[in-house]
Amino acid sequence: MKKTILYILLAMAVSACIYPYEAELEGEVPERLVVSGDILIGEEFRIDLGYVMPLSADVNKTRSAPSDAVLTVENDRGKSFPGQPVGDGGFLVDMTSAPDAARYRLNVRLADGREYSTPWESVNQAPIITGLSYDYDDDYLYLTCSLNGRDSNRNYRLDYDEVWEYHAHFMPDLIYEDGKYEIKNRFKDYYYCWNSRSSTEPYIASAESLSKNRVKDCNFLSIKCTDDRLNQLYSIQLKASSITSAAKVYLEHLHSLSGSTGDLFTPTPSEMRGNVSCTTNPDEQVVGYVSVCRRAFKRIFINTENIYRYPVNPESLLFYPEPDEEGNYNLEGLFKYCSPVFFEPPVPTATNVQWGLKRCVDCRAWGGTKTKPEWWPNDDE
Repeated sequence: MKKTILYILLAMAVSACIYPYEAELEGEVPERLVVSGDILIGEEFRIDLGYVMPLSADVNKTRSAPSDAVLTVENDRGKSFPGQPVGDGGFLVDMTSAPDAARYRLNVRLADGREYSTPWESVNQAPIITGLSYDYDDDYLYLTCSLNGRDSNRNYRLDYDEVWEYHAHFMPDLIYEDGKYEIKNRFKDYYYCWNSRSSTEPYIASAESLSKNRVKDCNFLSIKCTDDRLNQLYSIQLKASSITSAAKVYLEHLHSLSGSTGDLFTPTPSEMRGNVSCTTNPDEQVVGYVSVCRRAFKRIFINTENIYRYPVNPESLLFYPEPDEEGNYNLEGLFKYCSPVFFEPPVPTATNVQWGLKRCVDCRAWGGTKTKPEWWPNDDE
């Protein structure tokens, strides 16, 4: 009996300590300015301003940015480079004629009078890209580079721009227009397309543990052989800059968090302070690290004929339309997401035309365009 009473008292005591908990997420992360981008000598570049989003914010919601902000870059020789606003907190700064022999800093002034700046920094000299090459096996294409340092920094930031030419699976023999078939033997107007993208997160290479300030055969990117980027002709432009040890630590910290938190504007579980400070309120927390760099560039083209592996057999994507219960072929409805490809001579009919998904015959359905770069090396159209 005594044991029973004791158990009841213990249960009451435990339950008395349990209260409903409602996390107060609003305001948990204060509105902190985020500065994203680097000062790139000899280029026109972009700097983005925004605010850290609260944890309670909708992940699909567009991040907020300060309105009517003024952004400039200045050097210690009295030259100022104004940022031109391009919307959503972005600014373009043209420093194509900026000299290396100067120190630079970034200045930001918000509409409410708050001001921010980075410390004066000398220009990190561009490394020499001594090699940019590739190798592949049955699964991946491997891109590697080698660098020689030109200043005291022994860490390197690697970014890149990719451009690739690809083609649809088939050149169709006919099209479907105005409710009827029209024969167009080897219709290739939408066979070749081009697409592009830039790296979203830098690769960090280091020579800190080496006797010489060199990076050799650094595998900075791997692409699956079934990736559509390798469908026809692939090009990559490597952009390399040297960075300080402090910048390396900041970028590596950001990389360790990006997998779970998304990007620089997303709240993180640890402090992300960099080298941007509020000059009107030194206690205000600011997120961002702005380096001052000149970059090196190198481009290669890769013919991927022997590298690309079709993720699915294109022939398996073709089919003959099926009639509905009343025997009608709803080709107009089918044409919303599919296209005719081949027919059996002499003329196309409702039953002898093979169809496929739009991407089978229209390269634009893969996300690219018909706009070929002026510098592209072949005559495909």
